[in-house]
Amino acid sequence: MSLFLSSISGVSSSRQACRVGAIASLCMGLLAGCASSSSSGIELSVSRGDATGSYAGTYIGTLSLTSTADVVAIGSATDQRIEAVSVQVTADGLAFVEVHDVRISGVVDNAGNWGLQVSINDLRSLISDTNIDRLNDAGCPLGAKAARIQGVISPPNLSADVSGQLKCKRAEVTVATLVTAGTLTASSQ
Repeated sequence: MSLFLSSISGVSSSRQACRVGAIASLCMGLLAGCASSSSSGIELSVSRGDATGSYAGTYIGTLSLTSTADVVAIGSATDQRIEAVSVQVTADGLAFVEVHDVRISGVVDNAGNWGLQVSINDLRSLISDTNIDRLNDAGCPLGAKAARIQGVISPPNLSADVSGQLKCKRAEVTVATLVTAGTLTASSQ
């Protein structure tokens, strides 16, 4: 009789284990399958102009960036880096920022305001490999726009602020955040 009871209790334990395993698998599948991201603070208030010849030229300077990556269960880490930058402004309202062989396009309006949006990939030289790996492991899309660079051209100088926040979510729960802040300053050559 005790052999029979032990075999019955073994069956209910294994059924319980199967249920728990199935529920855990379902939850993990839901979390892994529902990745999304949202950015804030990256909207541009600049539109492309058609008479930007007085701002046209090449500006050389630096881009300084402070970025904080906060990943659930891992923690937060901050990078502070400065890179050389080249900004090319055209007479037809376009701006091209080049940092570490990455070229990012933006716009200039007729009043000399300029801006562009950048992704984690665009800023790769300004964010540590460790933080990029952590954000990638958390499911953050490295190509999604994460920050904006926006400022004013007053020849022979060009300046801009860098700002933005990218939130990466799984099943509507934020699992990682990247916050960026910095400045770009350059002079015409």
